[in-house]
Amino acid sequence: MMKYAVVNKTIGVLKSEPKDNSENVDEVLFGMNVEIIKESLNNWVYIKTLYKYEGYINKEALMISDKISKQWEKEKNVVVINSFADVLNKPEASGYQLANLTRGANLISTNHISENQKFVKVILPNSKIGWIRKNFISDLKKTYTIDGEEVLRENLVKSALSYLGTQYRWGGKTPLGIDCSGLCSMAYMLNGILIYRDAKIKEGFPIKEITCEKLKKGDLIFFPGHVAMYLEKGNFVHSSTSNDIVKVNSFNKYSDNYSDDLKKSPKIYGSIF
Repeated sequence: MMKYAVVNKTIGVLKSEPKDNSENVDEVLFGMNVEIIKESLNNWVYIKTLYKYEGYINKEALMISDKISKQWEKEKNVVVINSFADVLNKPEASGYQLANLTRGANLISTNHISENQKFVKVILPNSKIGWIRKNFISDLKKTYTIDGEEVLRENLVKSALSYLGTQYRWGGKTPLGIDCSGLCSMAYMLNGILIYRDAKIKEGFPIKEITCEKLKKGDLIFFPGHVAMYLEKGNFVHSSTSNDIVKVNSFNKYSDNYSDDLKKSPKIYGSIF
């Protein structure tokens, strides 16, 4: 059995059981690498992500090949940072779509810029060549350093705020819909940091518990069954069922966006710093 695969669909939905009508547990995005743990019936496989999350996914969302997967993991070098992006057959808006991607999708850039300076040539997991708007991608960060702490904190916040207004979606991780831990884990992933995908601190991942006094922007606040990213001056950004969208709320009772229930809720604080 092949052990490795690349996501070859805009969004691959991970399920709690090998069937379409089971609960969503996570989403894997185009160009992400996954490990196949076991085969199941009816075209489903059980996979593990790079951030150690597991679930069932339909084979149709994957390109299953150890050779292609290992080469792709080594060579992929850019990530989509715009909410949505088309990969086109030519470097013009009139081209037809080879792929429709969301923020977080991984690609291989050839660094070949079009004559009009708007597009860059990219390679897809199926080896097709296409063009994507160069302003819609950024270098894929596979590692990180905390030496430039202030810059990294700013980038974490910027990444989280890029999802403002996105609808709440259980198990979601894209601008089409995102949940609380999806928002925080994607903000960190876009900056080269793989954290646990659930609303808790888990051993073996870089988030460590800190005191409230040490809380700074980019750190995480864990509530029972919920997680948010701290901003500044008592403000935090989160995706919640109460707001139904990604929104900034505050612990300051004099603020228009004050959240009374979360202010009173038990909290644990986490940071990579």
